[in-house]
Amino acid sequence: MPTFLDELFTPFCVKLSAPAPPMAFGQIFRVPAYYPHSRLQIWRPKVFDPKLNIARDFNLEVPKDAFARRLPYTAPPLATNEEFLGIKAKKRPVILIQPPDPKLSIVPPIRGGAKLVRNIAPVGLLYSAVDAAQMSKFDTAFLDRVRLLEYPQFLFIPSSGPVVVDSLARFDELQSVDVGNLEPTGYSLNPEIVSILKSQVSFLLTGLAGQAFQEWAAQLRE
Repeated sequence: MPTFLDELFTPFCVKLSAPAPPMAFGQIFRVPAYYPHSRLQIWRPKVFDPKLNIARDFNLEVPKDAFARRLPYTAPPLATNEEFLGIKAKKRPVILIQPPDPKLSIVPPIRGGAKLVRNIAPVGLLYSAVDAAQMSKFDTAFLDRVRLLEYPQFLFIPSSGPVVVDSLARFDELQSVDVGNLEPTGYSLNPEIVSILKSQVSFLLTGLAGQAFQEWAAQLRE
């Protein structure tokens, strides 16, 4: 029988020693995260005043002139090449990948220029691997291969700390979120897992610097 990564490190999630430590890779938060949309739906107004450009009473549509409207909205403000997207979201656990860079705050802004400091951070989303009846949502053989680090885009997270059920972290589905919406759980991944995951994410995104991840994957397959 193979030895899985989550069996080697207990607890998989560890409680942070400080109540409000600096944000760091591997910390676990909760945040409203959106589902990627394959069918683009857009909020368009049922009532529009073409003189004042005021829009109200919006419905979801699939318009032919998406992002190319003839007139802008003044209330709510929206340029002709902008749209209000209809998306679904759910509050879920996430793994912090990179906190905002504080050095950007010292870059002088240019009058009328683009906003540089956005106070956002990329996170990896966690999806439950079991349903309400504790039945697996995924093929067991596939999950075993994830637990052996055969897929760099996934990490199996066993129920631990704020992760209340076995879950699958997806790093092919990173989202940038406003840090003001991040709810701290007071937990982080085990430091050993953090080290492996840094290598894993680097390997996934660049194909480089994946030595630690690849070494662990090779050891687990032995």
